Amino acid sequence: MDDNSKLETEELLTCIHIHLFHPNQANRPLFHNLPLNKPHKMDAEDPVRLGRDGQTCIFVLNDTSVSRKQLSIQAYRKAGSQFLSFMIQNMSQKVKLMVGGYELRYLERAELENKVLCRFGRYELLIWQEPGDSENKFEVLFETCNTPPSQELGIDVPCKPPVMDTNLPWRNFENGAPVSQEPLESDETVILV
Repeated sequence: MDDNSKLETEELLTCIHIHLFHPNQANRPLFHNLPLNKPHKMDAEDPVRLGRDGQTCIFVLNDTSVSRKQLSIQAYRKAGSQFLSFMIQNMSQKVKLMVGGYELRYLERAELENKVLCRFGRYELLIWQEPGDSENKFEVLFETCNTPPSQELGIDVPCKPPVMDTNLPWRNFENGAPVSQEPLESDETVILV
């Protein structure tokens, strides 16, 4: 059998992409135990466990601030569906897990949407799914990000003060003398010079 016919019959696996970010990732080897940029095949009945304990977790973060068992992602199928879906569960008794803006406490779980931002401690994980055909296997692909996914998504980014669109310097005068450049009330007069 040649390679082309082998590719045609091979099942396409669902892939869980996990983009990782920590503000100190450049200075500390937080992710060196993870199979970065290499898809890792998993059986659908086996959960993706992430934490610092290599005995109980398949994927290990090299950080003492991470719980021994931090989180778990479990594949399942909805009734009548041939496609895999995924649930995420907080396995930490000490650290809360934020999933798409919702807080999960110890042992609470939520269904993973197609693309969701998860946070715990100072970690951010952007998790998204690439659908596949297989009913009993999937892949996990870990990648690091140089910027926080929350910043790329525009979440928790502070707003900048508004800027006048005239490109002219503006002054507020009261009785001929300049007044503060602070934002004006709607009944104050602005004179452009």
